[in-house]
Amino acid sequence: MASNVMIRDIISKDVKTVNNNTTVKEVIALMTSLDKDAILVVQSGKPTGIITVKDVLIRAVEMGAPLNTIIARMVYTNPLVVIDENASVEEAAKLMKHWQIKHLPIVDKNGALVGMVNDRDIIYAVPALMSTMEEFCRTK
Repeated sequence: MASNVMIRDIISKDVKTVNNNTTVKEVIALMTSLDKDAILVVQSGKPTGIITVKDVLIRAVEMGAPLNTIIARMVYTNPLVVIDENASVEEAAKLMKHWQIKHLPIVDKNGALVGMVNDRDIIYAVPALMSTMEEFCRTK
């Protein structure tokens, strides 16, 4: 199953982000316009959290406040699991399986965001990892 494909070779570099103080209403609008199920939250170029559709449905709606009064840092998932851009795709798949996450931010040696991958990116890049990702999906 070993792969020589590096994570930096398959990442999406054009990652749309919001900051800690972006309202959930704005986050939802961005997710909708981009047809994304997750948006990274960054501060000073470094990822601080991630907001998924599940975060919006569970955390934001549960607060019962208008969505334009709830900000990103109130609902995002944190601490955030990230991986270095020099890691292999196999390492990324194992990390995603371990933490049961579908989106993995990629950072440089200083912790700055350089991109993101999701479970589908990994399967397309290294089909041999499909069984690893399938097993992850079954554990949910």
